[in-house]
Amino acid sequence: MSPSAFVGRQRQVDHLLSDAARVRSEGSGTVLLCGDAGIGKSRLLEEYLERTPLRHAALGGCLELGAEGIAFAPFTALLRQLVRAGGSAPGEGSDLTRLLPGPGHSPQTRPGTDDNSRARLFEAVLTYVEEYADPGGLSLVIEDLHWSDASTRDLLVFLLRNLGPAPVHLVVSVRSDDLHRTHPLRRVLPELERLPRVTRLDLDPLTREAVAEQAAALRGRAPDPAALDLLLERSGGNPLFVESFLAAPGGAVPDGPRELLMRRVEPLAPTTRKVLGLASIAGDRVDHGLLAGVAEASGVGEDDLDEALREAVDARVLSATETGYLFRHALLAEAVQGDLLPGQRVRAHRRYAQALEGGVPGLARTETVAQLAHHAYAAHDHPRALAASWEAAQRARDASAYPEHLALLERVLELWELVPDAADLLGLSQGELLLGVCGAAQIAGSLRRSVEHASEALSDLDPRVDPELVARFLVARGLSYKELGRIEALDDLRAAAALVPDGHPERAVVSATTASVLMLRGSDTEAERVARVAIEEARHCGDRVSEADALITLGSLLDHTGSQEALEMLREGVRIAREQGAVQVEMRGLNNLGSNHASRFEYAEWLACAQEALDRCAELGVARSQGVGLVNGVASALLASGRVEQARAKLLTTPAGEDLVGGRRQAIIAQLTALEGDWEGSQRAQDEFTRLLPRETATWVEYMPHYYARVLLLLFGPGERWAEAARVILEGERDIGMLSLVRFSSSGLSAMAMVAWRLRRRAAPGDRVLADELAGALLTVLDREDWPVSPVGELIGSTSRAFLEEDPSVALAHWERALPLVDRAKGLTRYACLFGAFWTAHDTGDTVGARELLRRSEGLLTELDLYFARQFVAEMRTVLPRTDTAVLPAGLTPREAEVLVEVAKGLSNREVGETLFISAKTVSVHLSNAMGKLGVANRTAAVARARELGLLQA
Repeated sequence: MSPSAFVGRQRQVDHLLSDAARVRSEGSGTVLLCGDAGIGKSRLLEEYLERTPLRHAALGGCLELGAEGIAFAPFTALLRQLVRAGGSAPGEGSDLTRLLPGPGHSPQTRPGTDDNSRARLFEAVLTYVEEYADPGGLSLVIEDLHWSDASTRDLLVFLLRNLGPAPVHLVVSVRSDDLHRTHPLRRVLPELERLPRVTRLDLDPLTREAVAEQAAALRGRAPDPAALDLLLERSGGNPLFVESFLAAPGGAVPDGPRELLMRRVEPLAPTTRKVLGLASIAGDRVDHGLLAGVAEASGVGEDDLDEALREAVDARVLSATETGYLFRHALLAEAVQGDLLPGQRVRAHRRYAQALEGGVPGLARTETVAQLAHHAYAAHDHPRALAASWEAAQRARDASAYPEHLALLERVLELWELVPDAADLLGLSQGELLLGVCGAAQIAGSLRRSVEHASEALSDLDPRVDPELVARFLVARGLSYKELGRIEALDDLRAAAALVPDGHPERAVVSATTASVLMLRGSDTEAERVARVAIEEARHCGDRVSEADALITLGSLLDHTGSQEALEMLREGVRIAREQGAVQVEMRGLNNLGSNHASRFEYAEWLACAQEALDRCAELGVARSQGVGLVNGVASALLASGRVEQARAKLLTTPAGEDLVGGRRQAIIAQLTALEGDWEGSQRAQDEFTRLLPRETATWVEYMPHYYARVLLLLFGPGERWAEAARVILEGERDIGMLSLVRFSSSGLSAMAMVAWRLRRRAAPGDRVLADELAGALLTVLDREDWPVSPVGELIGSTSRAFLEEDPSVALAHWERALPLVDRAKGLTRYACLFGAFWTAHDTGDTVGARELLRRSEGLLTELDLYFARQFVAEMRTVLPRTDTAVLPAGLTPREAEVLVEVAKGLSNREVGETLFISAKTVSVHLSNAMGKLGVANRTAAVARARELGLLQA
């Protein structure tokens, strides 16, 4: 009998091997191997690893331990194998020691709350894998992703997005029948499948021929047709079930898979069945030393254990590994465990806990304490489970496994009430534990969980009894509310400030955070007052990080003044944050410093700030994790500077996840494509934005650029959908305060004012009423005291007022204030000003002035040749001829020359018409006239002749 026969999967293994061969020349690739339990995923992966064309290979599996699961377990196994195979071990101080601590190495004891620790770990794993793979390539297999912890999934997604050209082939197996409705992989798998270098391979049941081949290999002879039909019917073509039927043929048809699988266990000796039951409590795999300790405590001596294990291996229930034993299939382990009585399971869990507490030689402490927490909890040994869960939580934190850290702390919280001396056992109060849970939830991104825990704690606390503790919970909840974009943040922070006495170290944190929230909500006057107080408080108590944070807030609040003081405050805040290692505060400062430069038309300085933030991430070793979001800032600065191609390259070539950063990137892409005239691309980006950041979960700040992109698409897109654009603006004001939050709305106000201007000039039914409503809302914003007086604020304010003014002479005065600034501006704001001023000049009979404005607009096309700019120029040309009055060769008209220029680009008549805002039929007439004047018979010859005459560049 050949138990390792490989049947029915040749096509699939060929697919994996050819895919692996491609990565050596084409870069990384990933295959998601999906199929039901027992369908043959592990056997296929075994064959793949034996035959992989790549130089190196390693295998890691996820473990089923519930909330106490070992974070990053498959990656720890993979890295350990690679090191044993000759790879360099992580040195002292390496972030990889958090996954592979060696002799004398200990993981860092306190990760940064700004998540740089986690980012550095991810970067370290990525770099190690890249370096190991080159040359020769690397095959990595991760089994049982359906059991993975959240940190493992996050690291996997990060690697798949960033491996790029590295010759790494990843194969990840998933038990697809185990993905219930709320399973986390139900969300992650579609995300993975959308990645460009990821494919999915589904394993179907074996065919009749493959079942016959498997049966012949197992029994040494082919089954007769009737027996084969029965075997196929009973097994459903599942290889594991085929093997189980053949291992114990005859008898009644089992009630289900468990009874079928137990057929191969039932004939074994009683001691063997007992040992198998003990092993199954550990899951689908168990360390030999641990199993020996549990067996001895259960009355099974060393010799009897060896004999039982030998029988189990011979019966192909278990297989031996380097350090222990593995059930032939997880379903088999589940069946054996399911056959135990409740009391047997509890006793087995207790003996595992006792053995683990005594220490198991060769078993890492991280794994030991995770298993101890699991078994003690299952054995209802609450004190032991509490202590073990607490230690496991600290180790998860040290490994930057923040979701697992939170889950374990919540387990500690659950056990607290069941252990009378919990405070003495852990050396902290329940209040301190709850604060830790709130903080862990914030770091893990579970902001709503943080709010729930803080609210529960506050419901049981009396501010008169313990005002400081109440204040700390209010701050914790306020911070979470702030990140959620909820106005309740202010209520909590103000309440906390009232409870914290003057001179208390917490006051500076509370004040600095309150100031930033007030600024985001548009309460600039109060925000400025609180920020100045925060700076004084921070300096008084020596809280340099809060001082930096408050300086950055105050500098940002003053940037609308265009004062030098604002710049100096921002630079000082960045400097202090860098000295203190407060990376997130530093990044915020650089971002706001760039915005300050942008408000002065200092585009080069803005870009320099954005690039400096990106360079700092590279310096800190987190460029491919934390730096991804900062690429958006660089792209925005490039786009505002008119460097569209560079901006597009940044946006489209740098990986972004399906998260906040990815959503923000889609908002920028939506705006860029709308300005380029790519209506479908803009709509796709907007749809992707709402998929990544649903309105019910995203903050109002994130939806500002989304609303603006919608307005641009409707303003410049086909169909004159200006009324719809106006309704979107008014909807945005009702939804998120799109207009009234001046700090965020001011930069786009001139485009919104143009919507009202368009409606008034068109004057279709309903346009006047809608335009007046929109104009009233916009003028209310422009009349506010906090409207920016910076150079950009002056330009946008004057431009917007001019568009909204119906009296041409008054509008002309606004344009006269705007035009001296226009040459310092870039992009849409610059063109909009020239365009609006042109029409006012034209409407007031100033043909000379209008012609000059047209000439300036035409000249700018060489600088920024985008659709909206061409649209503006084409509209102006409808009422004034071209400013270029030079005589064209062959008697060509300017319009015929324009058509030839576009035809030379390879455009069809329809595409030329769209570019020049004329019909395809009109293009055909102009082209026919031009061909006649040039003496040629077709468009190709016309282009060649025009080039000879110097009308086209060579």
